[in-house]
Amino acid sequence: MLFTPIYIAMTFIKTWRIRSFRARLLEFLSGNTSVAFCKVPENAAETPTLSSKLCTNPKNAYLCDLLDYTNKTRICSMKPTQCIEISDWVTCSGGMPLGSSDQSPVTDLDVDILFECEMDPHEDSSPNVTTLESMGQPIAWKAGSHLAIVLKTNIEHLSVIGFQFVGGEFVIDHNLPVVRIQTVQICGDPNKAVDASMRSLRTDIQNNLKNPLEFQWSVHAALLRKLSKVVDIKSEVRSTTAQMNGSYDSLQETTSLSRRSVTLADVSVNTGRSLSAEDDTDGDIVEKSSDIIQSEEKPIEQIETIRVDTKTDDKDVVLENVTVEIQHNITPKKSSLKLDLKKGTSQLSTSLLNISSQIKSVTTHKRIVSTTGPRKVIPLESTSKVKDEHKPSSSQQSTPKSAKTSRPLVNTKSPNVLVYSDSLVARDNLEASLKKVLDCDRYTVQSVSRAALEAGAWRGRAALVAVAGCAGRGAALLLAHLLDGGRLLALCSDLLHSVLPYYKTAEVRENEIVQFTYDKWKSVKMKHHIFCYQASPAKKQFSTESDRQASQENNMTRPSKYTGHPGHELDIQVLASEETWRTPSLLQATDLTNSGIAIFSQIHLEADPSDYLGDEAAESNVARLGILHKICGEILGLHVRDPAEFKQVEYTRGFFLGNHVHKLSQVERWCPAVDGGARVQQLGDLEVQWCLRGEAPREPPSENFLPVHVYECPENFSTVEYFDNLSSRCVGRLVVYAEVMSSTMRVTSQPLAHGAGAVAGRQAAARGRGGNTWLSPLGQASISVQIWHKMSPSTPLVQHAAALAAVQAIRCQPNYENLDIRIKWPNDIYYGRDVKIGGTITTANCMGDDVILNIGTGVNISNKVPTTCVNDIIEEYNEAHGAALAPMSIEKFLARYCTQLERTLDQLAADAGIEAFLRLYYEYWLHTGEEIRVHTDDGSSPVVGTVIGVDEAGWLLVNTAAGETKLAPDGNTFDMMSGLIAPRL
Repeated sequence: MLFTPIYIAMTFIKTWRIRSFRARLLEFLSGNTSVAFCKVPENAAETPTLSSKLCTNPKNAYLCDLLDYTNKTRICSMKPTQCIEISDWVTCSGGMPLGSSDQSPVTDLDVDILFECEMDPHEDSSPNVTTLESMGQPIAWKAGSHLAIVLKTNIEHLSVIGFQFVGGEFVIDHNLPVVRIQTVQICGDPNKAVDASMRSLRTDIQNNLKNPLEFQWSVHAALLRKLSKVVDIKSEVRSTTAQMNGSYDSLQETTSLSRRSVTLADVSVNTGRSLSAEDDTDGDIVEKSSDIIQSEEKPIEQIETIRVDTKTDDKDVVLENVTVEIQHNITPKKSSLKLDLKKGTSQLSTSLLNISSQIKSVTTHKRIVSTTGPRKVIPLESTSKVKDEHKPSSSQQSTPKSAKTSRPLVNTKSPNVLVYSDSLVARDNLEASLKKVLDCDRYTVQSVSRAALEAGAWRGRAALVAVAGCAGRGAALLLAHLLDGGRLLALCSDLLHSVLPYYKTAEVRENEIVQFTYDKWKSVKMKHHIFCYQASPAKKQFSTESDRQASQENNMTRPSKYTGHPGHELDIQVLASEETWRTPSLLQATDLTNSGIAIFSQIHLEADPSDYLGDEAAESNVARLGILHKICGEILGLHVRDPAEFKQVEYTRGFFLGNHVHKLSQVERWCPAVDGGARVQQLGDLEVQWCLRGEAPREPPSENFLPVHVYECPENFSTVEYFDNLSSRCVGRLVVYAEVMSSTMRVTSQPLAHGAGAVAGRQAAARGRGGNTWLSPLGQASISVQIWHKMSPSTPLVQHAAALAAVQAIRCQPNYENLDIRIKWPNDIYYGRDVKIGGTITTANCMGDDVILNIGTGVNISNKVPTTCVNDIIEEYNEAHGAALAPMSIEKFLARYCTQLERTLDQLAADAGIEAFLRLYYEYWLHTGEEIRVHTDDGSSPVVGTVIGVDEAGWLLVNTAAGETKLAPDGNTFDMMSGLIAPRL
């Protein structure tokens, strides 16, 4: 009787554990995600890849979460959903491949999973063999080095399967060990193997399964491989023929098809246990017909009939009259199409005109009649895409005033350097230190909150993430960022243990000053991290820089590796060690899969040594900045500047541009003279002094003081070109210009006049939406204008109108309409889909029924950094199309922008203006019919939807399974590269 309650308790515990496991799986499967269970023997030569190589998009997979990992098991989730195209797989009908019934007890089939099994059965017969049909409905299979099976099941059965998989050896029919289970999305229909070339093989496989007494797995496995290979060949021929008859028709080229006879031996593969094939005399495979090359008029290959006598375990197994009927068309693969943008032609690489490279025993003779199609115009959209892949961007070709390493950046288009720390002091110190070494014309260095870090909206949009102190729950996202090819800088952070789990805390070293040597900096004194992370004694000690150099000279061991993250191998190098205990001070971890790089420092590189050192502080601080400069530039691959060249911003005086009478009238209204004193106007926290003839500024220009000369004109801004291109009534007619000012939005922050504005050659403290830092280097057109009007239903659309006006200022000129410059909702300016070249910000002050809108706009006109600019786009267009479009000046763009903005706002104010405006807005935006995922800020699963349009308030309309959803433009950020709308950073 005692066993009954024990059994009940154990059953209850197992059920509870499976339910918990199911709950975790549901979290993992939320959104565009796949889950993978994979096994790897301890000390295996190769770590399993993150996703199955049978998927169509395994290289795009990046790690999201780890549910569990040991030396033998990996359970993880990845994005995006991994897909399998099963058109070249074999159907599971008729009991193939393992004798499973067509009927399955599993119902409500809503999850597709992939099984990968070893082709050699488990040596010891396992008592717990799981049959295929008990897990779900088998759909398709493929045999090669492993046996792969796709089946449909539900989340309950997947939970049980996964629980059994991680609990021990998991074997299915015929004692086959399962090495991977992965959720996938399938498309296509499996091959039914009904062609004459496959029918006999299929029949033999089914007959084997129906006769268990005579069944021999080695023979059965060989048949599975052969049938799978024949289907591969058939699918290759079919797909390549379709390409020639479809996609490549425009090339108008003909290719002579050579043919040869193909036997079953041609599609044979090596097995772990080879068969002993004999003919009547010496065991060789005998072809019953000779090699015959048919005439080109015949569409079908020579039919080969062969006989294979196989002896295994003293029993004769005879496979005879196996017919293989294959047509070989020599056609180009998709990857062989190369576009010559300069010549406007399409060429086929003759080196890729072959049959599938997997069929090593097939040889063909080919005669190419023509490989060059007629000249054709390449659309701009495809041109920009191809050039992006094969030609460095302008910002990569030219790097003025900053040094750049040869190591490629994964995300070169992102200008964001994000700083996080759980200490405000450490955060501010790290942010200030990075601004001294990075090229701030290329990067915005900004801090993020803990909530923003853990929300993960920054994923894929950061050139570097720097962390000081505890990473908390954001550690998993930071690890995924590294494994996805990102750059990490972790200073005195527990992130070291998250990335390298066997690096553990060895001791507490509070306020200890240590000495270490790195590169040219010898015996530098700095404060050590309060914790000391050291490698576990179970692991070999990591090599130092001198050790590595010595080992290279003496051909000794290489630097250490870490393979604990599924599908990734980290190369670990100790760059520097403190001189007393030789504990690592600086470490570098490089992901050999996606080239992600992380630098870990156990020294407080973010803090100025003058805070804790005496006379040696100045020398240590120079070394600190030099080390950061080398790490960021030479190792992490960012653009850097010498800290010695770091200078404070030099602000310049301003100039009031416009009609002279109107200028004097406005100055008198804004700031009348009092007792002959200076005309100083307070605009928020900015003081503006209006200097008339003979009046000198009371102090030099600064961040909070701007002297504006009314009677003079600037040297570096052509007022003639600006006003010659300006045709508005009010907008842009009166503007304040300064070569360098803190922000144009500060000048227009208080009520001035309808259409009044401010223009800057460069802004030192520009801001974008949500308070984000906005880069404003020389060459960018930066303007803020004030718009006064009555409150109306169209008011929320003003920010959308500003983005539309910026695009129209470029594309509405004759011959410029084909430039691929568009709007990303709600108000960003993009070149193509992945390069941001500008944006707008709109603020409003309401006074009764009146509203004063302050619109700030910045567009890259001639600055090649941080992304690209309009003039680079024009140059690329000219090269691709043989055009001769003239580059655009900042003055001309600003004038045309002000003109278009006024026209657009007039249109909005007219009857039925909103409908007319939206039609025009849709012509230039990027999102019609786009499938996206909406990620809420409560941490729930993303909701999949399709973009419908924009409503009258400017909110994005998204159609989801739950109905129509509206998204506020100021509360969300739209990451087009991942199809995600997430809470704003």
